[in-house]
Amino acid sequence: MLNILLACLLSSSPTSANAIAPNLVEDNGSAWMTWVEPVDKEKKVMALKCAKFEDGTWGDAKTIVQANNFFANWADFPELGVAKDGTLFVTWPQQSGPGTYAYDIAVARSDDSGETWILMGTLNDDRVLGEHGFVSLVPDGEDGVRAFWLDGRAMTGDGHSGEGGGDMQLRTTIIDDKVHNSALLDDRVCECCGTDAVVIDGNAYVVYRDRSENEIRDISISGLNVKSKLVHEDNWNIAGCPVNGPSIDAIDSTIATAWYTASGDKPKVYVSFSDEPILISTSILGRIDIVVINKDTAVAAWLEPNGETASVMLAAIHRNGTVNKKRVVASVSPSRSSGFPRIAKVRGGILVAWTDANREQGISAQLFALSN
Repeated sequence: MLNILLACLLSSSPTSANAIAPNLVEDNGSAWMTWVEPVDKEKKVMALKCAKFEDGTWGDAKTIVQANNFFANWADFPELGVAKDGTLFVTWPQQSGPGTYAYDIAVARSDDSGETWILMGTLNDDRVLGEHGFVSLVPDGEDGVRAFWLDGRAMTGDGHSGEGGGDMQLRTTIIDDKVHNSALLDDRVCECCGTDAVVIDGNAYVVYRDRSENEIRDISISGLNVKSKLVHEDNWNIAGCPVNGPSIDAIDSTIATAWYTASGDKPKVYVSFSDEPILISTSILGRIDIVVINKDTAVAAWLEPNGETASVMLAAIHRNGTVNKKRVVASVSPSRSSGFPRIAKVRGGILVAWTDANREQGISAQLFALSN
């Protein structure tokens, strides 16, 4: 049975002080990390950067863009996608107007492993001064990626204050040498729970928190020309968005989905291998991420409360229902400032990245070896 061993020592993080919003994406045994860090606090200039982790070492940090119009958010962070031919694409939330939640999704492309970047405009193909974000990117075609995101073009007013109307949508499109026109997948979804996507048998699928007319907000899966269906009927009735989206990963025919719910007024996180959900924690803040290791095993990371702090947790989950070797990775703030821990499967084990409790440290990362 797979075990998570002690963490290996890594070279120092490529991030600077007060960096936030780490995200990881796998790339043929390596991983790319993106993050946002301050450049000029007085002028509110931020930099979006990336670095590659390969064979146990971080490469140099590369600047994608610097600007003073980032929508810097603890939950809606930049996303990087890698096309089959190695082309890199990055999306990030960018303010579009004076409203608190008026922002578009900016897009950039790199044809030289992140050395230089070409701005491609916005992912959302409307000009509504509303919310657009929570992007997931997966390879599609030889030189492009498919994007999924939450789109507020049908919303009016401030959806987070309860004023206004309309619903948040789930939309998708292709990005290659241009950003193509988008297609609607679901016309009523939870307003600010992140999405995650995966390629299964050559087709891209997205998991997200749905929203019924009766305010049932359970996790669904959908894709282009695929009817949306529930991952599991939790029957969680909640009047507002919990800001706690699902995660999904796959190897061949093995698919693992992880999600947070508080149905029955008790917070919990489940993992499902396309069958009966496995409960992995009831002492939970959520913010889960998952990767599949083999046909019977996945590894998940999430946050648990721990007195006045919170713990980044890591565990192996097996198809037979066993959850073994729960491990505390780090102590972080229990507030929104700690963001979401992210994990990626790389040569040598599982790479974990999180926003450090010591803000001078910025973002920390560790590599955990695996053994049978």
